[in-house]
Amino acid sequence: SPIVDAIHRDGEFLDVGCANGLLAEDVVIWAAEHGFALTPHGIDLGARLVDLARQRLPDHRQNFHVADAWGWDPKRKWTFVYTLLDLSPKELWCDWLHRLSTWVEPEGRLIIGAYGASSRGVQPTDVADVMEECGLQTHGSSHGGDPMMARFAWSEC
Repeated sequence: SPIVDAIHRDGEFLDVGCANGLLAEDVVIWAAEHGFALTPHGIDLGARLVDLARQRLPDHRQNFHVADAWGWDPKRKWTFVYTLLDLSPKELWCDWLHRLSTWVEPEGRLIIGAYGASSRGVQPTDVADVMEECGLQTHGSSHGGDPMMARFAWSEC
């Protein structure tokens, strides 16, 4: 739930790479526990995964789309846009972050996450450092897991 540290108001939450919608569902619940109402949205390349997300969140099924984020033109913006850094090759991280930042509404936040793998002894990438290296000002960060197996950072757009 440390991702919710980035949520500072009610709004629309887009999960880029949403898979089966579990994270979007959880973020809505966690945000509500902090007094914020979010409407979940998601995109993913996998049609079967998006179908599962639609089943998981039937009241918001129209908000989940099969799409490739690199070529998708959403024609709208969201309050919060979240993705994992690892959904893009390392050499394209800056392009990836800048592309997604254009989907964030004014005073919204681009939220980036990275996970480690305790079974392999792999620490998560420091997403705040990556955002700064890509020219995006970091407005906050959080982490979770033991030992810090998930990292999140966000930038206001």
